[in-house]
Amino acid sequence: MYIFIVLYTIVYCLLYIPLFCFAALWNKKIREGLLGRIYQIKNIPSIVTASNNKKVILIHSASVGEWEQSIPIIKQLKQNHTDLYIIATFFSPSGMRHAKKTDIDAALYLPFDVVFTAYFFLNKIRPAVWIISKYDVWPGFVCAAHMRNIPILLCSAELAQDSTRHKGILAYINKLFYSHIHTIFPVSEEYKQHFMRIFPFPERLIVAGDARYDQIIQKAEQIQSQPAIQLFAHKKQVTFIAGSIWPADEKHLLPAIIKIFKQRNDLQLILVPHELHENHIAAIQKELLQANIVSERYTEFSKKETDCTTCDVAIIDTIGMLAKIYHISDVAYVGGAFSTGVHNVAEPAILKNPVVFGPKHINSYEAIQLQKIGAAFSVTNEEECYAILSKLIADKEYREHCGKNAQQFVLANKGASSTIVRYVEQFLS
Repeated sequence: MYIFIVLYTIVYCLLYIPLFCFAALWNKKIREGLLGRIYQIKNIPSIVTASNNKKVILIHSASVGEWEQSIPIIKQLKQNHTDLYIIATFFSPSGMRHAKKTDIDAALYLPFDVVFTAYFFLNKIRPAVWIISKYDVWPGFVCAAHMRNIPILLCSAELAQDSTRHKGILAYINKLFYSHIHTIFPVSEEYKQHFMRIFPFPERLIVAGDARYDQIIQKAEQIQSQPAIQLFAHKKQVTFIAGSIWPADEKHLLPAIIKIFKQRNDLQLILVPHELHENHIAAIQKELLQANIVSERYTEFSKKETDCTTCDVAIIDTIGMLAKIYHISDVAYVGGAFSTGVHNVAEPAILKNPVVFGPKHINSYEAIQLQKIGAAFSVTNEEECYAILSKLIADKEYREHCGKNAQQFVLANKGASSTIVRYVEQFLS
């Protein structure tokens, strides 16, 4: 283990950190993360002072998605214990921007993964327990936490069948430092078996489900208790939403939707691009207009007196609305699975949307499970996209049956955060 850490640290310092700093010259997001790590050094002493005489819990999330999994755990811990000081760490600036001070006491970037830096950081913070969400396990920090006798809990953990973490040389390397994790909470029995290849301690593998479901369910309940958002001046029979879509999705999705539009007059479409670049949105509108389909951007029609569009296609060119819009949609396409991996399919599922996505979805446990119960569908090209969307849009009974199954799946997975919190509490006495 220690030979590996020495070699890893040398490579990390000589290769990763210089490349990270070099990339920061051109990449705004990387630059934000680098400067954030530098500037936060002066804030750590005040955080240490504020946490005096309190039990400190350190919760790490790579980015926004992992942070969503941490929120219900944090809320329950805060509700059960008034003497806690919760520090959230993130790898990505996106996570830092989403961390609300109402949920935590402090937010920091996770420092660079160098053992002595990690040891210094953990020695200052002195957490009673360190919770890592989903997968973002760093060898240097694990080693430093082990030296400081800080228990590490990996929660809502996923390890897909095609992951390289449990194959080849990486399986051997991961087995070295994963052994220093106290307990892992896989989201399913299937993932537990995958973890056994790098963490052969069945008594320390507790299947608890995904804590993110608790957050998604709570958010859905809040949305349903509020007046539904209105986008269209004239409501039609079926509303289809394509959320978090990338150009790779649009290549297959838009031609299929255009074809369906030409066949039906009872359909409304909501497009929510993942990236809100002007060129991207303009390209979508141009392709639709070439098919004589007029669209309007949310930032344009929301300024009108009615706050609604008279078009049948609304393009949401602002952030933070997607979950609310799933409440008014009947069928959802979730983007990402024609590029790096599908985005959040549980959000539309809990609001009774049958879900469609591309082929690269093995990164999502719920996407796989929703397919097994006939509540979600994977497509690989325009023709498949047209076929399943046509059926879901045309057949109301089938659409509602799929949507009900989708919602029931999410509801059945409620309660992971309570299981994890009960386990965390043993380290707080």
